[in-house]
Formats: sequence, C-alpha cells, structure tokens
Amino acid sequence: MGWSEFSAAQREYVQCINDRLMLIERQVKREALALIAQLEARVHDPDDWLSDYEIELEVSFWLREDEPAYKEDDDNILVTLREYLTLLRTPAYECALDDGVNHNIAHSMDGHPMQGEFHCWLYHCLYDHTPLAPEDLLRIGHILVNLSVIYQHASAMVQGTCLFDPPR
Repeated sequence: MGWSEFSAAQREYVQCINDRLMLIERQVKREALALIAQLEARVHDPDDWLSDYEIELEVSFWLREDEPAYKEDDDNILVTLREYLTLLRTPAYECALDDGVNHNIAHSMDGHPMQGEFHCWLYHCLYDHTPLAPEDLLRIGHILVNLSVIYQHASAMVQGTCLFDPPR
C-alpha cells in the first residue's frame, strides 16, 4: 500500500502522528535548551565535578494493541528514532527539531497525496529514514519519548600525582 492508496481516515491518522510529533519536538527542544543552560554553567564552574555531557533523544513508536502482531508481554516497538541534542549548545547549529521548516519530501511533487502537507523533522525521519512502509504508520498506537542526559567526568592521570608510580 502506498500513500496514494490511503483512505481519508488513514490520511487523517498519519497527520495526527505528525501533529503529535510537532508538539513533542517543541517540548523536547525547550527542555533540552533549559538543560543545556544548567549544564553549561556546571561545566564552566571549576568547583563542579561535571566535565561534559551529552543529551540524547529517543522516540519509540509502539504497535497498537489491536494489531495482530501485538504481544502482551513484549516491547512491541516498530522503530526508534534517535537525535543528539548536545549540538544545540552551539548557537549557530541549525537543529531540525521545531525549526519551522517543512521537511515534506513531496512538497514539490505535483499530484502527490502529501504535496500540500507540512511535515516536522521527526515525522519526516519516521517515513523517510526508517524501513517502515507507509502502511506501517497506521500500526502505531503509542509514542514513547526518552530524553537522557549523560553526565561526564574526566579525570586525568598525570605522573607524579599519585602516591605510587603506575606499572610499566
């Protein structure tokens, strides 16, 4: 089944996924920028233990419970998208999340069923950067977002700073 074979109700369902992902992008970007402000202050504080950090986003798409492939005691994950948000600490970095750009691959394809639609970055990634077929989007029942901070501390081992010399 391709995009042109979707019924009006199916088109509406996948557009709801896009709408939900636009909201997720906005919330995640806001949260990541707030975290970056806090973490940057810590990294630049010589009395703080923190040396660096990473901020990672995972967005998992889970099967609907009425899907034949759904298993009660299984993860039921169709696909997971990953974005690395630490780059947002660089003001010049152009992050695709919540950037206001239409990421629709069909926006200039005359007659394509998606032509007039606005697609956020995560929705674009879902249908264009994963092995999912268009009809697989109709199987999505839940979206789970994980925003993780990895706290990093580097401790250099300089000769002469310990009570003993390292073995050679």
